[in-house]
Amino acid sequence: MGMLTLIREVKDDKSILGKLYLNGAFVCYTLENAAKAIPTGVYLVQNSKSPKFKRELPLLWNSGVPSSRGIRIHRGNTAKDSAGCVLVGMGRNYARPNAEPSLLESSLAETMVTMLCRNVTEFVITEEH
Repeated sequence: MGMLTLIREVKDDKSILGKLYLNGAFVCYTLENAAKAIPTGVYLVQNSKSPKFKRELPLLWNSGVPSSRGIRIHRGNTAKDSAGCVLVGMGRNYARPNAEPSLLESSLAETMVTMLCRNVTEFVITEEH
């Protein structure tokens, strides 16, 4: 068993960049849509088949964000790919002028995080201070 922690690091008006850790060890990078991101807090996480994506993905929920909202952890490249979900990638690109932040090797990260969530039940979202 373990705990996944997402630490949000960089935020602008369109996206939130972060890093995901398992018991303090770095796992991958994250990207969220700033306008649709769920609040910081402690969430339950459990894999289930996503009706939208037609594959097993981690589902996040707590007393403030119901499971019916369908907040998933999944692959994607930019904040436009997220309707409130947490996108994951093995690399990120955000330092280029006038370019929107993006994730790299997202499919690999999704597979890894989905496998980790078979043994994790708690997901914490916090912000770097």
